[in-house]
Amino acid sequence: MPLYQTVVPMQGTTEADRTSAFGEALRAVAVRATGRREAATDAAVAAAAADPTKYVQQYGMTADRMLKVGFDGRAMEQLLMRGGLPLWPAERPLTLVILEGDGLPERAEIERAAQFRGVPVTWPVASVDVARARAQASKGDVRAAAEAGSGAQAVLVGSAGGSGFEWVFAHAGTAAQFRGSLQAGVQFAADTLAARYAPPSTRKFSTLVVRVGGLGDVKAYAGLLAYLQSLSFVRAVAVEELAGDTVRLALTMRGDLELLRGIAALDAHLLPAASAEDGVAAPLDFTYRP
Repeated sequence: MPLYQTVVPMQGTTEADRTSAFGEALRAVAVRATGRREAATDAAVAAAAADPTKYVQQYGMTADRMLKVGFDGRAMEQLLMRGGLPLWPAERPLTLVILEGDGLPERAEIERAAQFRGVPVTWPVASVDVARARAQASKGDVRAAAEAGSGAQAVLVGSAGGSGFEWVFAHAGTAAQFRGSLQAGVQFAADTLAARYAPPSTRKFSTLVVRVGGLGDVKAYAGLLAYLQSLSFVRAVAVEELAGDTVRLALTMRGDLELLRGIAALDAHLLPAASAEDGVAAPLDFTYRP
């Protein structure tokens, strides 16, 4: 799901109509990239939306006559940084949506809302006992609740009730319950995930020194570097020391150690090392697993 690409309606065929659509698209990708709904009205974003052309990298009409706009990622990141806004990295948990009595219209509405907020979603691949999934999700047990999903790392369960839905969202051992519409369910999931993965530390670049072990051979060493360089919030990786199966690296990135740990937990290539005891620093931050 590209962070800086979206599709918006065109109100007409003039250049002014296209520029207006560019502005709407820019506000939409600002929300998706930051995880904050209020980013659409941020002063820096609003000023850029009034003159959005210089941020546009590509655009074209879709088959259903919508305008598909792609923005320059680096330029957008600089804009968000000028506005003091956080960055929600592109590495995002896959959320399994379990909806009582869901049909194609409901799925389409949820998928549109998820696309707008940048939340990757999937649906059950087998029949699901919604009540059981809800009970498991309420305990924060994503694995049990999402057993009918494929690789899901979060679960959103909705049970129809009155004029809306009773929702449970679970991820990383925590759970929250609320009531609202179909779109409100997705919005809550996005807000919750963004609070975890777009912390204040992502408002600027910093240098983080980490120690990684488990590098048994050259292939593992190369794999670790390639993995870190592939992360969307990492800008540079510098090797400071290599000793035995351990490397010390300086990472230029938007974020901190807790964010790196959280993102790494999504694919398990970097396993957290044991915590320090009695005030003694742990020898490693992570162990690499290909």
